Amino acid sequence: MRSGSDKILNKIPGVQVLDGQANIRGGSGYSYGAGSRVMLLIDDVPALQPDAGFPNWGDIPIENLSQIEVLKGAASTLYGSAALNGIINFRSSYATSTPETRFSAASTVFLSPKDVAKKWWKDTLRYENNFSFVHKQKFGKLDLITSGLYNKLQGFNQFTNESRGRGNVNVRYRVTDRLTAQLGVLANFNKNNSFFLWANPGSGAMKPLSGTVSDKKSQRIYVDPSLTYLDKHDNKHRLLTRTIFVDNKNNTNQSNKSLNQYTEYQFQKNIDKLRLILTTGAVGAWTKVDSEILGDTTFRSANYAWYLQADKTVNDNFTLAAGVRYEYVQQNSPEVFMNVKIPGGQVSDGQLISRLAANYKTSEYSAIRASFGQGYRYPTLTERFVTTTFGAFSIFANPTLRPETGWSSELGYKQGVALGGFKGFVDISGFISEYEDMIEFTFVFEPGRLGFQPQNVGNTRISGYEASIIGQMNIFGAPVNIMAGYTYINPVYKNYDTSEAIRNSVSEPVNVLKYRSKHQAKIDAEAKIGNFKWGVSVQRVSHVINIDKAFESVPPVGIDLFGIGQYRDFNADGYTLVDSRISFMTGKFTITALINNIFNSEYTLRPALIEAPRNIGLRLDYKLN
Repeated sequence: MRSGSDKILNKIPGVQVLDGQANIRGGSGYSYGAGSRVMLLIDDVPALQPDAGFPNWGDIPIENLSQIEVLKGAASTLYGSAALNGIINFRSSYATSTPETRFSAASTVFLSPKDVAKKWWKDTLRYENNFSFVHKQKFGKLDLITSGLYNKLQGFNQFTNESRGRGNVNVRYRVTDRLTAQLGVLANFNKNNSFFLWANPGSGAMKPLSGTVSDKKSQRIYVDPSLTYLDKHDNKHRLLTRTIFVDNKNNTNQSNKSLNQYTEYQFQKNIDKLRLILTTGAVGAWTKVDSEILGDTTFRSANYAWYLQADKTVNDNFTLAAGVRYEYVQQNSPEVFMNVKIPGGQVSDGQLISRLAANYKTSEYSAIRASFGQGYRYPTLTERFVTTTFGAFSIFANPTLRPETGWSSELGYKQGVALGGFKGFVDISGFISEYEDMIEFTFVFEPGRLGFQPQNVGNTRISGYEASIIGQMNIFGAPVNIMAGYTYINPVYKNYDTSEAIRNSVSEPVNVLKYRSKHQAKIDAEAKIGNFKWGVSVQRVSHVINIDKAFESVPPVGIDLFGIGQYRDFNADGYTLVDSRISFMTGKFTITALINNIFNSEYTLRPALIEAPRNIGLRLDYKLN
């Protein structure tokens, strides 16, 4: 079940979260919970689970969220290895001069699916309830923020239930006018179960295939001390650190523990005479992981980086940005793993990458931008050493996996618009991304082996364009906020014609990367009438042309054992989601009613997992002061 943070992301043009994996403009497909190409940040500090490169969306304290920043395209020069496809940064809000306390309670009920034959529950209710609070207050030089959330889910898919509690404390102390110290602590406790494959595409579509259910208990604790210092020359020094402790217990021999440490020192100098800002820094990150899916062995990794970025204002209309980064990765493992020899039990790699961007203001409300950025991603420990099973399939380790490299470029134009009562901006851009040695989970069928293995499949290119509009207009005197966008991508294998392995791995004889939708259109509009707000959200996503062929034609007999091919043939038009919300404010209370998937569309984001049917919700927000 998705958390609130990734539900929000799915409304942003060009962004899609597929079974927990973030995807920006088709840069990622479905990677079985390992190896994100999008860097997740919480308050500028990486928050991906380092051993797997997986984003834990439930760790984001959305009850105290200030804004979400999305950077599309390679951002590795500033943010490192996992930012090959972009970044998503969640920023927390801070205490103000007036103390603030807020409480929220919400309940959602899942209704019957469109095909009632798939409804497996009879006299029970499938629902999700949550309660959250946040308190922010200043005490002289000290800022205090506390927040928490409890979530209870009884899922619409059988054996997809969850109980989750999260607590967060953040204190900031202004030691002097120039020195600020900050400490954040976040703890997340979770108990859930889920399944990987449905029983069948008919009446068993919302039930698990025998042997694919997993029960998990997890604890994740973040400790984030930081310092910010402005020296006598007004140079800015920042020390950012994060320690993450992860303990996942699983009944399917997939338990793991990890201890992760991230430290970054950043120095920023503003040279007023040259209208130049220089930012440089050094990063160190260390991981120790003990995992059953990694051969029940202890692994260690270290990541070091240095970066430099220059932001130059040429004149009032023209700005330039350029940056370089050197990234070095070292992973330690046994000298022999699954009969593969690893000399000295250690691998290492380094890469120098760069970025260049320009922005030219053509008029007061319009601008042209261009950017080029290189990317680099070393495979995670999980990608190199994962060994596990799910149902009829297994996932096999590949200790010889090579790093991915790539680049992305964009040319865009942003224009302010004031027309017919509408005021806002229209943005149009074209983009190209290329990856070398791209890593994909590829089906392998050999004597004694049936399943998937992460492999370097070769070189790929993703090109396309995006158009978006954001602004406000008045309709019958009511202000209406609008955000809309359309994204088209053409994701292809550059070596499709010469690689028989690639052609045999995709479900259709078409050169399209797996698990990508070529077309996405999204619109969200909200009107305010007195104390009422009414909003409508629409998403239209085209059919995923290619998935792993093995899901539709299971070797060695080559039959559609799980009914996935049959289901996709009957549902080959993509999907449309329409959601609506209405809220009413009275005094300190806000009451919001929601209905999601109004037309009860049945769809899957990844094979053999049905997404939410029509559901209705009620939310109550109370602001104490």
